[in-house]
Amino acid sequence: MTKPAPTKVCRSVGEASELLKLMANANRLAIVCYLMEAQASVSALEAELGIRQPTLSQQLAELREAGVIEGRRDGKAIVYRVADPRVETIVLALRKMFDGLDDVTGRFGMAKLPVDELMFD
Repeated sequence: MTKPAPTKVCRSVGEASELLKLMANANRLAIVCYLMEAQASVSALEAELGIRQPTLSQQLAELREAGVIEGRRDGKAIVYRVADPRVETIVLALRKMFDGLDDVTGRFGMAKLPVDELMFD
């Protein structure tokens, strides 16, 4: 007797996996969390998140290439915002599971360590 085929097959498991890998980096997650609350320039993100500019630029480029964020020119600066609603859904789910995920700047009790110093990659 043959077992019946599952009725729900995850056809986009590869795409979902890639998005989760992208968001699994603490710097990128902090950037997205911040941009969900306010649009920001590189200098504002650097000041607020404590991520050094070279690391920040690299992470912004990865998020931009993946279509997660987009930027618009505002004078000499580029102002970024979240462009992929799927990422907002992921972050909102994570905020329900983890206290303090809405406090990426450390102003409300988190240890004041730059996020990129917590990373190994």
